[in-house]
Amino acid sequence: MSDPVILIGLRDVLRRLSYLRNFQDARVMDEVGLMLIARIQARTAEGRDVDGNTFEPYSPKYRLFRERTGRTGRKVNLFYTGSMMSSMTHTATKDMVTLFFANTQDPSGTPNPLKAYFLHQHRRFFAMSGEDRLMAMQIIRNHVRRQTRRR
Repeated sequence: MSDPVILIGLRDVLRRLSYLRNFQDARVMDEVGLMLIARIQARTAEGRDVDGNTFEPYSPKYRLFRERTGRTGRKVNLFYTGSMMSSMTHTATKDMVTLFFANTQDPSGTPNPLKAYFLHQHRRFFAMSGEDRLMAMQIIRNHVRRQTRRR
């Protein structure tokens, strides 16, 4: 039979750690959502997919169309009017963030969610990279540290 283990101050430790049950906060998930939107938009504007690869070039026909309308046809950044990218938004709860495209239309009348879905099929831009995951975890860790200091 082993000797009993006596934990001195256990109640105090448990009381101090009780905040962990309440650590989840929609504001933290909101911050994660905003960070992800910014990263997706910046990466896409640079012409890179979620894995950091350069986007496949525009088709010759579409490239010519873009150039005739005063836009660059060489750099693929999925930006024509800006409507689709600016419609990217999110919702946050205490334990989840959801990114989506608002159900608005671009100037041509195409719904932005449909446009994003079509573009994502050919150029994978609307996803979390490994670096995005690390940054999201850092935001959460920083929140836990702030909560720990307050206790």
